[in-house]
Parts: sequence; C-alpha cells; structure tokens
Amino acid sequence: MRFACIGGRALFFGLATLALAGIDAQPARADNQTPTVSEVSTDAAGLPYSIELRAVDSSQVLPTLQSFAFGQTHGLWVILGGRTNGLHGFSNSGLKNFPPRRQNRRIWVIDPVSGERWSRKLSDSSLTQDQIDALSSTATEKMQIGDTLYVIGGYGYSQTQENFVTFDTLTALDLLQTVAWVRREPVFGIEVKDLADIIRQTSRGVLKVTGGQVTQIGSRTVLAFGQLFDGGYGDPDANQVYTTQLRSFKLRDNGRKVAIRKVRRDPKKPNPTDYRRRDYTLVPFLQMKRGKTIEKAAALAGVFTLTDGIFTVPVEFGEEASPQMANPDASRTFKQAMNGYDCAYLAIWDRRTKSSHSVLFGGISYVYYDSETGEFVEDTNFPFINDITSVVRDRKGRYEQVLVGEFPTIMSTDGKELLFGAEAEMFIDPATPTTSNGMVDLAALRRMHGNEPVVVGRIFGGIAADAPNFGNSVASNIIFEVVLTPQ
Repeated sequence: MRFACIGGRALFFGLATLALAGIDAQPARADNQTPTVSEVSTDAAGLPYSIELRAVDSSQVLPTLQSFAFGQTHGLWVILGGRTNGLHGFSNSGLKNFPPRRQNRRIWVIDPVSGERWSRKLSDSSLTQDQIDALSSTATEKMQIGDTLYVIGGYGYSQTQENFVTFDTLTALDLLQTVAWVRREPVFGIEVKDLADIIRQTSRGVLKVTGGQVTQIGSRTVLAFGQLFDGGYGDPDANQVYTTQLRSFKLRDNGRKVAIRKVRRDPKKPNPTDYRRRDYTLVPFLQMKRGKTIEKAAALAGVFTLTDGIFTVPVEFGEEASPQMANPDASRTFKQAMNGYDCAYLAIWDRRTKSSHSVLFGGISYVYYDSETGEFVEDTNFPFINDITSVVRDRKGRYEQVLVGEFPTIMSTDGKELLFGAEAEMFIDPATPTTSNGMVDLAALRRMHGNEPVVVGRIFGGIAADAPNFGNSVASNIIFEVVLTPQ
C-alpha cells in the first residue's frame, strides 16, 4: 500500500494500477478531430492575472472522490455521487472496472476553511433503492440555481436491474436542508427532515445521459452532449450511444415537484462527426453584441471521435441551444491542444478587453509541456498532466491557449510526482465577485483588492495519477487554494 504525503501527512490510500494508458481502451494511434492543433503561447505575462495553486492542510481526513456532483451553501460544500477510487479498469468485466463498492453512497458536507467534514449514508433515510442508486452514480450532469442543486443522469449499478445503467432522473436537492440532514442537527434555522422529504425527482428518457454537462442560460436548461451507456464497462453486450446533440428544456420547480417541459433537440439528427463528445469541460463566456454582453457557453474538446481521437474545436451555444462550431478545416480556426478532458476550471471576465478566460487545471491532454526542454510534445496516449492553461476568447470571438503554470509538486512515498485535475471540481469562494453567469469579475476583484493575491476558489477531488501513462491512480482528497493576482 502506498501513500502520498505533504509534510509527512498521509493523503491517499491504495494506488490502483492502470491496465492501459489514457482515458479509454484506445489504439496506439488515434485520429483527432483535426490533424494539427493550435500553437500554445507561453506569454503568460500578457494576461491580466497570474494563477498559483497552494495545497491546503486539513484538520480532518477528507474523502477521496472523483466525478461527483456538488453544490455550495453558507460556505459549506455538499458533495454526492462519484467514485472513491481512481481511473476505471479496462478488463472485460464491468464489475471489476467499476466496482459498485467504490460508488460514493454518502452525502458529504465539508467546511473548506476549518477542514471539518460530516457525512451520512444515503441508506440512512426513506429513499427508495432506485433513488439511492441514482444519487450514488458517477459522471452525472449537475448545476446549482440559488440554494438548489440539480443532478441529472449518471452511470452506476442498479440494484433493481442487477446491472449497470445510465439513469434517466433529474433530482433537485435543497442544499441547506441537505446539510441539516447530514449533520443531524438544525443549521441556520433549518430543522432536520428525512432526505426523502428534501429531494424532488422526475424521470424522462431525454435525461438518460452520462458524461455530458448541463447549464442554465436565460430561461432554458441545456443538457449538452454526453452518452447513454447501459451494461458493464467492458462487457461485450454493453450498449453505448452518444447523444451528439444539445437537449434543452424549460425547468419547472415549485419546491414540491420538479418537471421539465418544451424539450428541444439540436441537431435533430445525430451528428457524430462534430458532436460525438463526452467528458469535456463546459465553460461560460460573455459575448459582446451591440455594446451589450450576452451569456453563452462553450464545450471545450472532449472525447471520442469516430476514429478514437480527441475533439479540438470548441462548440458554442446560447439560450437558443443551437450548437455553433468553426470550420475544423480552416487554417485560422482555433484547435485546442491541451487539457482536453473534463477538468477543474476557473472562468474569468475581463471588462477592460471584453475577453473571457477559461483557466483549465491539469487533467488529461493531447499535448503537454516539457519544462526541461521548453517544448510542447504531442502524445496520442492522452497523458495525465499538471499543466495549467488559459483558453482566451477575445471580444471578436478569436481563441488562443496560454500556458500559465502547473500544479505544485506533490510526491508519492515511492518518489513519483502526482498528476491532478481530471474529474476535479472548482469551488468558487463565496466572497469572490462574479458575473451573472458565474465568471470571476476581474474588474470588481481589482476594485476590492487592488493587485494583491486573492484566494478566489478551491479545487477538490478528481483523479491523481503517478505517471502520465501506464501508471497508478487514486481519487484525490487534497484541497488546492486557487490564488489569483490581478495584473
């Protein structure tokens, strides 16, 4: 058994050996969406900020978690679902690749400042077994509106069906009431209720998605891309179907019942050439139009093309939920080189230049930066990396990717550097000023703090690997403070 340590503190348990490299059982050579990628700039000094990560000591041992759903309320994190181990296996047995015992069947509440944590089993409630299974699934789509967390779909083991399924549910959880249930005590004047009385849930076939992302733009909820996967991962009779579309709907939640209506699909017919995407990073941005800002979102990269490669050209959409993508064959089209798999991100809005910045933290990548040679290297095995980049969209819609740093060096006890970021999440600090769509408002931050460094958020969870390829992995329990210094 191996442990990773900071200053002698044990952080991880039981690094599991990866059977294959990368993020899926891929051939040695895969064809990406585009044969080339855009050059990554090293001119981080040209950005209006700098980024630094700091590993944080915790007063209590935190859970190892990845691919989970989360929300925040009153400075507390609420986490459910996901898995407690590292990268999945690649055998022909779904039970071995995604062991059900590694599904997170607890709801966790974490105070990131004090390091305190509380948890409670989902089964310690009046929830049905089907509800428990859905809420303990992995790779769900999640979003928070006000003090309500919405969790859609996800992949996991169904006790009722005795098989792995993609769930077709949308669940609404009142976060503060969930905190009271987990802690078994009233909090902020909220009395303890049974968890079954806190959640609201609906089921629709259109929600049967895992590995996608969801966001609210204007009056519509957009469930973007992802897949349906029924059966064990690696089982010969498993059924996998990518959605290859945006599914949008009106979300109705009156506090007693939740429902969806006015469902639209775009494109109506599958488009696997452009939109066969899952496990990507969905980021908000602001677009300038006639002097006003319009809220939109961009799907960055993702996997897998029909030829088992990675996607490189962003897909943008707004409230109308109609995907727009630049011509992949055009020489001027931005083609993302790094941080192509779902990772923690920080969205920043710079009013001075009217530009949107998506800082991507580590994860899995097609290109990595070799600090010893100062060169960018392509790797078709899609390695784990510690590199941090910013994908910048200027006021005219032009993109570029800039190298801005890396995760701090944390070694395993057998002397291997750990690589972070994949399937990790960013928790924005409640004191950080943000735009209406959740981006850090750099101008407001500068007014509050000048050019002093500020903790704007924290990264938690995800996969920690001890090698870019063919190594070992675990789920991380380290908190990294994200320190932004306006320039």
